[in-house]
Parts: sequence; structure tokens; C-alpha cells
Amino acid sequence: MSTLLVIQAYSKDKNAHLDRLNQHFITSYQQAHPKDRIISHDLIKDDTPILNSQMLMALRKKQHQKPLSSFEQKLLGEHDDWLNDFMLADKYLFVAPIQQQFLPAELKQYLDLIISSLAEFSPHKKALHLQATNRTYHRSLKYFWDTYRHKHNLGNKYLQKLLSFHGLKNFTTLHIEGLANCCTSCDLSLKHCQKQLTKIANAF
Repeated sequence: MSTLLVIQAYSKDKNAHLDRLNQHFITSYQQAHPKDRIISHDLIKDDTPILNSQMLMALRKKQHQKPLSSFEQKLLGEHDDWLNDFMLADKYLFVAPIQQQFLPAELKQYLDLIISSLAEFSPHKKALHLQATNRTYHRSLKYFWDTYRHKHNLGNKYLQKLLSFHGLKNFTTLHIEGLANCCTSCDLSLKHCQKQLTKIANAF
């Protein structure tokens, strides 16, 4: 039995299409892997611990086995809860829109918190990054397309390199564009993406 950790970094009110794709993947995954466990973290709604100076000091004290205040013990308890979920999983689904050509701040904050205490991944672990943007970058304009494709994949490259550095090499990206286009165009994009997600979920 495997454990899938779903890490959501989007507002459902503002990203209804992305939420629809996320739910489609989870449903497809459950059908393909009925015995697997699924853990979800909503980084927008959940109270994610912050890697600030107080947290760093508590982590240093713990590392050097120094006495902790009750407040520091509480901070580390919250940190350990999130870290344990991350380490327990062997499959990861990162779901996030592209914001300012990078990852949402909530996802970056979460990664900082986890990576600060992360040991090396087991080689069998895998991750899927589902990312979306409202814009469409026309392939007919090669320079325009190549330039913006590169910029809008900076967040994905950062996530991939970060996980790869810690040993997670099995990394898949599914990128969808044009979610703000007309209904027909958007529906076609969503249907195509759902088919791809079903295939990925079956083999994930």
C-alpha cells in the first residue's frame, strides 16, 4: 500500500478549473489504487507553520539537544506533524497555478519548512506537478512562445531541481494553459488534460 500526499496551493474560488482537474486526478487515482492512502494539505486554508527566526532557533536547539521553551516545543510539534506526513508519503501531487512566473508564496513557504529538515528521499518515490495558467502562449510565434514558456516553467524547474537534489528523480509535469479563454476552448483544454491525468493516475 502506498501513500499519496496532495499539496494544494490555490484558492478554489479563483481556480475552479484547476480544482476540477485536481479532483479528477484524485478520483482516477482512487479508482486505480483503491487500497492506497491519500493525505491532503490545503496550503491556503490550513495553518502552515512558518520557517521564521523562532522556528529556526527551535530547530537548532533540538539539533544540539538544548532545553526548549513551551512555545518552541509547540512550534516543533507543528513542524513535525507536517514533516511526518511528507516523509510518510511515497507519492506527491503538487497542484498550483503559476503566479508571477513562479510558485505561489504558500507553496514556497511550505517547501522551505519541509526542506529545512528533510533527509534524502528513498529512490522509489515519485511526484506529479499539475500547474496551470489563464494565458495561452501561441506556438506560431516561436520566440514569443519559447520566451514565455521558459519564464512560466521557472517554478516547475525550481520544484523539480529541489526534489531532485534530495533524491527524488521520478518527476512528471502536466501544464495546462488558456483557462481564461472562451468556454469552448477552455472545455477542450480541460477534457484533454483530464484524459492525460487519467493515464498518469493509472500508472502513478
